[in-house]
Amino acid sequence: MAVVPVGVAPDGTMELPAAADVAGWYRYGPAPGQPSGNAVLAAHVDSAVTGLGPLVALRDVREASRLTVTTASGRDVVYSVTGVEQVPKTDAPLRSWFDRTGPAQLVVITCGGAWDAEIGHYSDNVVLTAEPVGR
Repeated sequence: MAVVPVGVAPDGTMELPAAADVAGWYRYGPAPGQPSGNAVLAAHVDSAVTGLGPLVALRDVREASRLTVTTASGRDVVYSVTGVEQVPKTDAPLRSWFDRTGPAQLVVITCGGAWDAEIGHYSDNVVLTAEPVGR
């Protein structure tokens, strides 16, 4: 899955690429492979243009699974999944997910739960956390 740097949308949320097959990396936080803090990647679970995206399978990832992020410099950073949870958007622990301090961690976020057509959003977030292997 391609990853592009993103920032903050006008409504204060994390910007996301429009296509569900491209993830955004929150460029105001640590990048994958940094020695500390949470590197945050997020993408839409689906879109009207691209259909289902790769993160549709996020909720099925098992603890201890390995995933690899290739950095812009071409270095592979291997992570081991420590958890996957579905959280109501109203209860999202944003400070925790976007923490720039503490041990290095990868946080991958997509949408889940029920679709609310009135507001055009899903009710929940599906969030995967992982720690770098070999640290």
